[in-house]
Amino acid sequence: MTLRRKVLIFTTASFTLAVAIGAYHEFNLYIELLRREKDSFCKESDKEFKQLVEFHKRIANSISSYIAKDPEVIDLFKRGEKEKLYQKLKPLYEEVRKENLIREMTLFKLPADLFLNVRVPEAKPWKTKREDIITAGKTCTTTKSIMICINYVGIRAVNPIVDRGKTLGVVSVGIDMRDFLKHYTSITGTGCGLAVKDEALRRSLREESYRRYLSTAVRKGEFVVVTNRLKEDLVDSSGFGRKESEVRTGRGLFLMCSTPIKDFSGKRIGYFFTLRDISSLSASIALESFKNLLRSYVPALFLIFVGSLLLLGRFSHRVHRLYRITELIKLRRFEELNKYSPGGRDEFGAIESALLNMAQEIEKYINVLSKEIEVYTSKAYIDNLTGVFNRRAFDEFGRELIERFLTLGRPISVLMIDIDDFKRINDTHGHQTGDRVLRELGEIIRDSLRETDMVFRYGGEEFLVILPGTPLEGALRAGENVRKRVELHSFPIEGGSYKLTVSIGVAQGHREDRSAGDLIGRADRALYLAKKTGKNRVVPET
Repeated sequence: MTLRRKVLIFTTASFTLAVAIGAYHEFNLYIELLRREKDSFCKESDKEFKQLVEFHKRIANSISSYIAKDPEVIDLFKRGEKEKLYQKLKPLYEEVRKENLIREMTLFKLPADLFLNVRVPEAKPWKTKREDIITAGKTCTTTKSIMICINYVGIRAVNPIVDRGKTLGVVSVGIDMRDFLKHYTSITGTGCGLAVKDEALRRSLREESYRRYLSTAVRKGEFVVVTNRLKEDLVDSSGFGRKESEVRTGRGLFLMCSTPIKDFSGKRIGYFFTLRDISSLSASIALESFKNLLRSYVPALFLIFVGSLLLLGRFSHRVHRLYRITELIKLRRFEELNKYSPGGRDEFGAIESALLNMAQEIEKYINVLSKEIEVYTSKAYIDNLTGVFNRRAFDEFGRELIERFLTLGRPISVLMIDIDDFKRINDTHGHQTGDRVLRELGEIIRDSLRETDMVFRYGGEEFLVILPGTPLEGALRAGENVRKRVELHSFPIEGGSYKLTVSIGVAQGHREDRSAGDLIGRADRALYLAKKTGKNRVVPET
């Protein structure tokens, strides 16, 4: 055998082995990417579900606690004035019901006797067997859980009604899980569903409610399933017990992520699940692609030999590009993803497109926090005098909003607004006039800002405004708009009108801020400077 032939054989064998090793290595990278993406999607699905359940528990608990602690409610409940109590609670129920925040608002007397169902006030008294209501009444504590009552599956919060240390009864407020599914999809853009054990539904629902529930659901094994924006034939009941499972249908390959649901007693009653089309990400498609590559390589060794370096280089670049995109998503550096666009119509392009779409959904979920002010319509968060959010609202979700934007590195600014010489108004015209001025000022501030901006009554005559997504320059314009509108406004007083001014301090969030207090502190110092340098002015942080 000639040396030339040996070199040719050695070169061909080495090249073939190199191609095989390279293909095997890239294939493993591809499989690992698929695994990581599926794991990431299921973790995010589980996290979003738990966060949204906790959010609805907080809403239900806020409303339930507000009702249970209202002195007038306690007095009417104690005296058995059912009709008057219904008339008092009806406006609040209708207000939050139209926002799909709650479905149930029910009051029970001890030990567990229905006194008033605000949704169905004509409902006859009966004794409930719900453990959360019985426990809340016995222990005088708040309970928050997912429960199946006689009418529907829902998220509920129960608070005791206490008068002079004595527990009189409880208030139960809840949201239907079917409304929860719609809310989850509107926030995440992902189709989802709820699978509840048929045995649990039969045990808890009334016969009429059970039939009504089945009319909008489908049976899957031992489960009764309701979905939102999902085709029922995609749901595989065998996957409910696993965190993630693949469902293959004529439409393609889907990833189903399941989260177990437990009731108040800790008993598993079913699963929440989401589905995502992963046909373009499936390992079988990747394997088939590599098989086709190798089939073409055997009869066309020379062409592959010539193009192998370019091909492998291109292949590695695309995999590295996918890896880089996943790292940016993991680090939440969404701004850097703007320079990426799907590179081609092949499998890699489909994966890149899916990753970039997922990044947009994650960013949308973060941005939706700025719109959550529309949900907080409960009177527990509204200042009775000015109609803006109160200090409690700031402590419960305003502070969290600021710190969320600081953590993500997104622009956010605050205005600290204070009435100039407000004491003179009270001393000269009385506190009732002062209250009218505060009420009218709250309306002016709200009307001067965007719907997404949040206004809080921070102190007596001091207001705090949070401007999500607004840098310092935009915040200064907003502050100047407020200042001018107040200066031009005539506040009616007894026998005439009154002109007043406000001083405003402005500050923008920095990455160095450790908490919302750092940002507010700078705005407060800017307000002090505005007061010190002549009042009726807008001063930025120094």
